[in-house]
Amino acid sequence: MTEGYGWEWVTGLRFPIWCVTFTRDLLSSEVMRRYGADPRAAVTLAREEAGELYDLALAGGTVLRAGTLDGWAFAYEDVSHAGAQPGPLGALSRNTETLCLLRGGDGTNRLEYWREGGCREAFEVGVIGKVPQGEHNLWDLVQSAGRAVPPRAGLLTALQAISDYTGVSLSTKTIQGPLLSVYLSDEDRTPDPTPQRSEPEDRGTSGLRNSLGAVRPPLTP
Repeated sequence: MTEGYGWEWVTGLRFPIWCVTFTRDLLSSEVMRRYGADPRAAVTLAREEAGELYDLALAGGTVLRAGTLDGWAFAYEDVSHAGAQPGPLGALSRNTETLCLLRGGDGTNRLEYWREGGCREAFEVGVIGKVPQGEHNLWDLVQSAGRAVPPRAGLLTALQAISDYTGVSLSTKTIQGPLLSVYLSDEDRTPDPTPQRSEPEDRGTSGLRNSLGAVRPPLTP
């Protein structure tokens, strides 16, 4: 279903939970800084070389792996979900825009769009419901992907929407290859702000914040 779209890895059993963000016009090091990590501690590692970082994350925190694609910086996690938290998302989107897709351990797929430090759009992918209040550009792209030929469904509609919006996608080669990598502790993560009334009413992510477990994923095929 994902061949030719650069998202081959997402349907594999080796990647049951993950979170990825895309932010326009940032360097990888700046992405890490906005998450709360120290870019000076980051090293370029292939995924199979990052075992020590994943071991640290078993006790809490996350492993950030970041890179850039055609003007978009991405950050990928597969042991936790700092990128789906309001603190990092607000920081990432300051003076720019950020998309976040969370595949939770409970089967939930959530897509969010942040701009200028605020959440502009957020919804659970695959749930039939009314059009979100406020902006709904991503919602429209997801619905369009569901009507494509061949049709997409569930998570695949969100992946197609991200590709349509950004013009980029993450391949298995990119995810497994050398990326700027760092361990980020829970204490160092950019703290969450006090909830703002301007956030979409259907954001409802309190349960999703704990949907990923601290499980060390396999690092090699």
